[in-house]
Amino acid sequence: MPLQVRNLGWLRNLKGDALPADAGARLHEMVKDIISGVNTLETQTNSNLHGTPAPPPAPDALKVVSHPQGVQFSITHNADFYKGATYRIDATAGKVTHTYDVGASRNGILPVGNLKASYQVRTTYPSGLSSSAVRYSKTVTGGAGSASLLPSQGAGTTRASQPPGFGGPYRGSKPPDRGGK
Repeated sequence: MPLQVRNLGWLRNLKGDALPADAGARLHEMVKDIISGVNTLETQTNSNLHGTPAPPPAPDALKVVSHPQGVQFSITHNADFYKGATYRIDATAGKVTHTYDVGASRNGILPVGNLKASYQVRTTYPSGLSSSAVRYSKTVTGGAGSASLLPSQGAGTTRASQPPGFGGPYRGSKPPDRGGK
């Protein structure tokens, strides 16, 4: 849907040296419409018109336990953040690190077999900016343990007890700070 700017036709037809008495009010309405449209675009695209958007806040915690198919993870992330945040888990064994993009899910199973590794998680936005990493305190060997699932932490902008799809454009009572303003 195109951006609707009030009084655009009026501005096009403005002629002469003297401005009408309502010129200031009409120009003010036009500029406010432009600002409103740009702010809506900024919110919907998780962008920052004043520079590079701030990275998302780091998760609060990562839990990793052994699972018969590898390891099971649970990410706790209570901070406010914008829609589009995804998680990347790094598994490091020896001096080799593999990164698993687990999307917006804060729970899942990594099919690493019986790999003995240390794990950390980062939150990223589509802009590529990443939070600082949060490490799990123990080294975990996969391929054993219970098949029972850890408590769900939700996905996307939903909270732990919300069903999928109930999150909005951001999580929190007001939009989080984008940084760079």
